[in-house]
Order: sequence, then structure tokens, then C-alpha cells
Amino acid sequence: MRDNLVTVREAANYLRISARTVYRLIESGQIGAVRIGKQWRISATDLPGQETLAQPSGAQSPQATA
Repeated sequence: MRDNLVTVREAANYLRISARTVYRLIESGQIGAVRIGKQWRISATDLPGQETLAQPSGAQSPQATA
């Protein structure tokens, strides 16, 4: 299974938050990450909201239908 890893900066851009906030989320355990050398990598599938981006366009999220 291929797991796409993203950098802290890429995750911050995706989530529209600062890189420092991403580090805080990693430290608190809210986002799973792995340290490779001195750098952190985050699984793209672990990012909050990832499931909504995976849906085909025009599909509604389960929250919107409830």
C-alpha cells in the first residue's frame, strides 16, 4: 500500500493554517505524523477533511444531508 506523505508546510497550506499550528497539532496528537531525520511527515489520509476531498464533484457530504 502506498502512503502519500506530505511536509508540514504542505499540510499547513492544505488546512489553511500556519506551520506552527500544524506542529502544535502533531505535538498534541491530533494529527498523526512520523519524524524522518529532523523533518516531520504527515500521511495525507490523516489530514482532517481529506474524506470530503475524495468525494466526486457534486456529491454531498453526509453532514449536509442530515
